[in-house]
Amino acid sequence: MTLTYNINNHVETQTYVPVEEWPTLEEMADGFSENRIPHTSALAGKTIVLNFEGGSVISHEFKDEKTLVWTILEGEERGLSGTDNYQAFEVRQGIFFVTFYKPAYNEQVSLIWRSEDGNVFVAASNFVEINGERRTKTDFTSAVIEGLPGNKPIVQTSDLVGKRVLYRYSSDDWYEHVYFTKETMAWHCVNGAETGLADVEKCAFFNLDEDLTILFWTETIMPVEAIIVVDLKELRSTGRFFCWDPKPQRVISLTFGSLAAILNDTTYPEK
Repeated sequence: MTLTYNINNHVETQTYVPVEEWPTLEEMADGFSENRIPHTSALAGKTIVLNFEGGSVISHEFKDEKTLVWTILEGEERGLSGTDNYQAFEVRQGIFFVTFYKPAYNEQVSLIWRSEDGNVFVAASNFVEINGERRTKTDFTSAVIEGLPGNKPIVQTSDLVGKRVLYRYSSDDWYEHVYFTKETMAWHCVNGAETGLADVEKCAFFNLDEDLTILFWTETIMPVEAIIVVDLKELRSTGRFFCWDPKPQRVISLTFGSLAAILNDTTYPEK
């Protein structure tokens, strides 16, 4: 089903905003948890061992609803362990999105898996220096939950190409995305702290389930990278931001969610 929102009144009043006038990420994302789905406690008391494609084996012990103990069982840093806070969301029955920040390593780790087959999408974000500026860099890998078949890898796809989707993170913060190719998208703030701001970014999509897609994008202006799960069946999204905010000079790590609406689905004519 395609829903249409009348955003013309917003668009007509928007003007070009110079980069130096852009708000900080913290200011922009204030209130982004309004439409976020609730955290789940389903993992509390469980231990999940991940076998990574590179040969590493890492145990993840969810002590309670907020505390995670990770231990490297096999790999170059065997025996290394840490305790960090985590957030978990069950984006669909048996499909989990877990994310946690490791302050000792300035690293944000996000794990997305299907409990049925045990295939895991892994994204690890940290910082690099480029031309004297601190930027965010995200590496992807895959893993399989020990004891499960792991027979349905989560692979890159073009599922969202051609779609224009409106995301309402709060009653005030509305953004639209236009997905041009499997690695190119545009975002535009229709309403909220960034009203009038827009840019074209590098992205990637990964198929998780029917009408359920992992979306990654990296921003050109702000050193921010995002991982979200877009559910076009339930019309919502769940995700996380991670960046070095250059104005307050500190790490920003937060989760958010939205109500989604498909504004348009483009089909190009054949040659």
